Amino acid sequence: MKKLSFLFVFSLLGLIQVSAQEDKSEKLSDFIERTLQSASIIPGVSVAVADANGTLYTSGFGFADVENKIPATANTDFYIASITKSFNGLLATILAEEGRIDLNAQITRYKPFSEFEDKELFQNITVMDLLSHQSGIDNKYLSFKLAYTGDYTKEEILNLVENDCSANEDGKAFDYSNFGYYLLDLLLMAELDESWKDLLQKKIFSPLGMANTTAYISKANPQNLALPYMTIFPEKVDQVYLKKNDQTMHAAGGLVTSANDIARFISFYASKGSIGDQPLYPSSLIRQTYAQQTEADHRIVQIFEAYGYGAGWRLGKYKGNEVAYHFGGYPGFFSHLSFLPEQQIGVAVFVNHQLGMPLADLIAEYAYDLYLGNEEHLQVLDKTAADKLSKMLERYQKGFKANEEKMSKRTWQLTLPKQAYTGTYYHEKIGSIMISLENETFKVKSSRLQAEATPFTKEDCMRIELIPGSGKIIQFKSEGGKIESLKFRGEIFKKL
Repeated sequence: MKKLSFLFVFSLLGLIQVSAQEDKSEKLSDFIERTLQSASIIPGVSVAVADANGTLYTSGFGFADVENKIPATANTDFYIASITKSFNGLLATILAEEGRIDLNAQITRYKPFSEFEDKELFQNITVMDLLSHQSGIDNKYLSFKLAYTGDYTKEEILNLVENDCSANEDGKAFDYSNFGYYLLDLLLMAELDESWKDLLQKKIFSPLGMANTTAYISKANPQNLALPYMTIFPEKVDQVYLKKNDQTMHAAGGLVTSANDIARFISFYASKGSIGDQPLYPSSLIRQTYAQQTEADHRIVQIFEAYGYGAGWRLGKYKGNEVAYHFGGYPGFFSHLSFLPEQQIGVAVFVNHQLGMPLADLIAEYAYDLYLGNEEHLQVLDKTAADKLSKMLERYQKGFKANEEKMSKRTWQLTLPKQAYTGTYYHEKIGSIMISLENETFKVKSSRLQAEATPFTKEDCMRIELIPGSGKIIQFKSEGGKIESLKFRGEIFKKL
């Protein structure tokens, strides 16, 4: 009889826990739906919440593909941009645990840097410096090629690294960029003869069962990929033309993953290295990835109080609690990944819109307060979140209209006939820029990047957005009534 009573009580407790979990899931879904309605330009969002015991919540809302009405789900793959750094920080730490690299060793101990003719600039830089943005050097050409055009060979990248890096003015002070992870990629391939992409699959994705996660866009199911958008007004859908390919899936920002997969990764971190009750990696290894390596602020973040950076993780406080996090952004995408080590819970929010950060912040905040039992603040968010987001959108749309109106009043300030500006311009480090004139409209191309040029306020200049959302100026130089060159991104391109 006592045994039956015990089983009854145990079953009842289990039912209560399941009911409480379902109640929280319903609350979170309701909040996301209401908040998303107030941000009508956001196409879709996928959300994951997990703790040390496993997945607590995953779901998708809106559309992954607006034009074809394909819904965003918990299995939809989103490009997560710089969150890739958190994965590669973990990968490097795993490889160090295996004795294949030493995080505290100077990179000149490893190929390709050990084979450079002039190693001086690369001395006193450790592998951990690369992971924590403290190398003290940079390269102004790499990101344009690796993150955007994809127009390069391995030999060209090695040549740019060996011959065109420069020291930062502030020395080895924290300076967030993609650069350190570009060098990590070169080191792993040259020293271990394995790509970071394949190593992640072997060391992390496969063991964690992250079946929808890949560093190869060619291996992702195109019908399951969220498309990028920069819609400003809901009546006009504005899909971003620039899509990722394998060449632009780089070590600082080169992963697609789903809410269901990232929930496994969060649970793995929350449990400090375990899959269920089976340890995969030592807890000390996991903690090392988010151990502070340097002080670092993060001016754009609102949800957290940032103070430092580890090995691929930003560090901060969330309402007094320690938080490790990283965001990712690229034209048409925003991604949020964070976890609270002491509370052993984490949240991920993926949005296929460039203005996804305010929405992601609100969803993450609500999720944390919901699962941590902060009822008082939940009531505040329930009352204010939608209105806050709606007003933010109105301000953005107002600013966009004002800027469009200002730009529409500009007229061409060209000193020569339009045809004189057409042609191919070449820079030996960057490549070619081609300018054509079609129906009195300037068309500008650089590899797979393209844009229509618009007038600018200065003489012999035009404005372009080869990278969507990032306006740049082209300035032409003439001599003897002919265009000789143009200046773009601070570099001179000679006319061929």
